[in-house]
Amino acid sequence: MPYLLGIAEKDVFGKAKFVNAKGNTECVEFVVQTTSAPSTIGWNRGDKISDLPPGKLARGTAIATFDANGRYPTDTLGKHAAIYLSHDAHGIRVLDQWRAQGEVRERVIHFNKPKGTSRSNDASTFYVIK
Repeated sequence: MPYLLGIAEKDVFGKAKFVNAKGNTECVEFVVQTTSAPSTIGWNRGDKISDLPPGKLARGTAIATFDANGRYPTDTLGKHAAIYLSHDAHGIRVLDQWRAQGEVRERVIHFNKPKGTSRSNDASTFYVIK
């Protein structure tokens, strides 16, 4: 079962709205606070975004990077979670945040990144969170 954004998109914007216990704006914190998703230990890898035809996945679906074992990564190759808006042949349009950014913003994570690109910035590594 995918997890969906539980608040209006317009309500996600603003400085430091979704912070963790340490006061940091982490990507996972945004996804957990705005969907019914559990902590990352409970996340399972669903459909790969790049395998889905555009328009197949619901806007507002929680997505993330996963490792080869189908778990949210704990290695140094990058990890990220976001809210899916749409995708096309060029990339995935998402809502996301990270510590240095300090707030939720909309951006495109591109496909076909060079070898060695962190998972966080390579759209081909994103899957639906189940």
